[in-house]
Amino acid sequence: MAWREVNVVGGAYSDDTKPWTCQDTVNYLPLPAEKEGARSEAILRSAPGLVDYAQTQNKPVRGAHDAEGLFLVVAGRTLYRVNTNGTTTALGTIPGVTRVSIAHNQIENGNQVVIVNGQSGYVWNTVAGALTQITDEAFPGSPIVDYLDGYILGVDPFGRFWFTSDLSQATEYSSLDRSDAESQPDKIVTLIVTNGEVLVFGERTGEFFRNTGEATGTFQRVDGVSMDIGCASAHARARLDNSVFWLGHDGNVYQLQGNTPVRISTSALEQAISDLNWKNAFAFTFEDRGHKVFYLTFPDGQTFGYDVLSREWHRRESKDLKRWRINTLTRWRRGWYSGDFSNGTISRVDWDVMQEGAQPLVSRRRTGVSHASGNYVIVCAARIEFDVGRIPVGLTDHFCSIRYSDDGGHNWSAARLLSIGRAGAYRQQAVARRLGRARQRVWEIEVSSPAKRDIIAAAWSPEATDA
Repeated sequence: MAWREVNVVGGAYSDDTKPWTCQDTVNYLPLPAEKEGARSEAILRSAPGLVDYAQTQNKPVRGAHDAEGLFLVVAGRTLYRVNTNGTTTALGTIPGVTRVSIAHNQIENGNQVVIVNGQSGYVWNTVAGALTQITDEAFPGSPIVDYLDGYILGVDPFGRFWFTSDLSQATEYSSLDRSDAESQPDKIVTLIVTNGEVLVFGERTGEFFRNTGEATGTFQRVDGVSMDIGCASAHARARLDNSVFWLGHDGNVYQLQGNTPVRISTSALEQAISDLNWKNAFAFTFEDRGHKVFYLTFPDGQTFGYDVLSREWHRRESKDLKRWRINTLTRWRRGWYSGDFSNGTISRVDWDVMQEGAQPLVSRRRTGVSHASGNYVIVCAARIEFDVGRIPVGLTDHFCSIRYSDDGGHNWSAARLLSIGRAGAYRQQAVARRLGRARQRVWEIEVSSPAKRDIIAAAWSPEATDA
């Protein structure tokens, strides 16, 4: 019996023409080998799970921010401080139900943390220990805030202009420190700081502004530098890997290279999101163990992640949901902490946990097409090589299910349950036999056991048939 390799490692790449490709990668991170001599050129790394850390008693988590060690979360209508012992302290009220944006500056002996909800703004002063609303008449409200060179930056809720605070004064603003779209008439959607400049996105365009040092009109447009790509949502942009990633107004996802937008989405992803509500999309990032991931969530759809390390897309999905359950992901005290939209829980991201709180974390890989150039073959067996034997001692075994489709993912066989190793059974492989006849085949592997499920390689054994 001869084995042939199955291209098991890959990203989420499911086209409307399913027999061509219906690949999917859920709660796995494709990881390429960086040195020669590895068992395979790449593996599917188990995505980390979530461990409950703190409860806010409100939902959803609307925003989160680390202000130099101070971890602040808005859940429901309440601003909380998340404490290092896993408790929370209510600090005040942030009205509204939509996402908030948070940034902070530095003042003598502390910080001013600015929280905006689209219509109004609030400042938590860490020195005074007080939350106050921004009442300056020159402050119009904003859906988004950022920080650069001592200034808080925001966008008029009606898209007429973007603006800055006074220097190191998050509660004070001037109507003279405003800029509108200059290269082309356009409604401003959002902004983000990148490499010492402010990238201002309109509905159809993008422009760069730079600090000139002037007392008023401090930021001026960089002449000759603009983009014909806007941003689809105020919250669908993020900084990552010394660059900016965002959902464009055209439904493509872009990465900024220099001052040029470069498309990183695939036609398959663009098909998947074409009918979703782009204006509600939001983004956050995750950087750990070499992975640098831009996550883009559509509340009416799914969560997609682009990993700079592999340049592959994958999906994150929680039990009984199409999307990932988290609304925020924040780096704090050398760890990553998420905010849950459904119950307001703050969780710690943990690579050694294959659950999300009390819920199982289900990982799934739907492979590329295995075929015999259009000829029928008898499929004698299929083999999957896992990092086995890693289940916690005390649990008797660890399982995966495998099923297959011969028509490009339209119909599927019954699932077979296969052992992938009790504790210490490091040499075991998952093998299924007597798998019928096919001209082409797609394999789907799913694991929900509470243990590591890294996939190293896969193979199938086809034999020619005259029929």
